Amino acid sequence: MNKSENQSIATRYSKSLIELSKDSKLDNATIYRNLENIKVILNSSKELTDALINPVISANDKEAVIEAIFANDTDELIRNFLKLLVRKNRFNLIFEIIKIYNNLLDKINNISKIEVISAIELEDSYKEQIRNKLSQILKKEIIVNYDIKDEIIAGLIYKMGDDVFDTSVEGKINKFKKAIIK
Repeated sequence: MNKSENQSIATRYSKSLIELSKDSKLDNATIYRNLENIKVILNSSKELTDALINPVISANDKEAVIEAIFANDTDELIRNFLKLLVRKNRFNLIFEIIKIYNNLLDKINNISKIEVISAIELEDSYKEQIRNKLSQILKKEIIVNYDIKDEIIAGLIYKMGDDVFDTSVEGKINKFKKAIIK
């Protein structure tokens, strides 16, 4: 399967988790916490992830592993969801499913995540001003992740999804170089 097909399949499973929150005792916050815990556990053990994806290992054995590993800190409905992924040979999509679920949840909750890159550490008061201004412009709750890259010299780079707004000196120099070449 290609990347587009996998993303389409992962989107369907993610939407089913959203529907699960509407139809059951689990709310989206609980599902989110369960999925984040699963992600942490899987990221900490490549062997576990590989075993749950391995086609040689039977679905029954994989389901037993899911029960053994996740029984104490993962809701039964989410464990059943993981078992469904195993039975349908879709466990390899778990990280994409979690990512898409989180994006859908952000959309439902009117949240935008933005990365702001600067050349130096920004003062907390300036960070708050940036967050408030972005929230006001976008009319959404904003979660900002700040990063430092000294090569941008000065200014800021804003990244939201695939959109990038570059006000850095490095970005202006690169634009100027491209204009000269043309």
